[in-house]
Amino acid sequence: MGALLVVLTSIALLDSTSIAPLCLAPLIALLAGHRPYLGAASLLLGIFVVYFAFGTVVLLGLGAVFDRLNEWLGSLWREPETIEIWLQIAIGLVLLFFGYRMANARESRGERGASLVMSPIQGFTLGAGLTLVGLPGAVPFFAAADQMLRADLSTAGGVAALLYYNAIFLLPLAAIVVVRLVLRKQSETIFAAISRFFDVWGTRLIMALLILLGAILTIDGIGWLLGTPLIPV
Repeated sequence: MGALLVVLTSIALLDSTSIAPLCLAPLIALLAGHRPYLGAASLLLGIFVVYFAFGTVVLLGLGAVFDRLNEWLGSLWREPETIEIWLQIAIGLVLLFFGYRMANARESRGERGASLVMSPIQGFTLGAGLTLVGLPGAVPFFAAADQMLRADLSTAGGVAALLYYNAIFLLPLAAIVVVRLVLRKQSETIFAAISRFFDVWGTRLIMALLILLGAILTIDGIGWLLGTPLIPV
């Protein structure tokens, strides 16, 4: 078991590079907010729950289901059916609508109240969503799953190994929270500056991303209908 943990540790740290870049900015923003540790904990919990569920499914031997799903999604992406195109356009329009609503709300509030504030539920949802986005880059996990299966662990041992893997997977992000907690006074200036940045630009960034992504999805969907997609893959 000791040798397995050593292998899992190295793979998990490598695997963490698939999620850390996606979650670094939101985590730092939450740590710079009014409830830093609750927000950070909710974000990390969202990551943990989704990745643990993903790992459980893989260890239960449903990897073949994922392979078939990937093949279907790949064919759908290359040759989407009309219903999927309309669904993509609808999602794009919804994102544009929310971006527009955020812009109007921000204008009516003025600069005051434009800061980026997240509830624990929003932090959890963000962590879960970013983990789902990062799952295609979780290739190292399959190597870890192979090692767990080769070890012929009991059900309890498999769950324990999976919990350990997920804990190490979160270690780089959790280390930032620990640094904020332990070196609170020393890091206060840095996080205060980050907080000021997100107070001014946080809502703007989210609004811009919603509008940009919504426009891309909508234009690409209309392009598919007209035979000239924006992303011809």
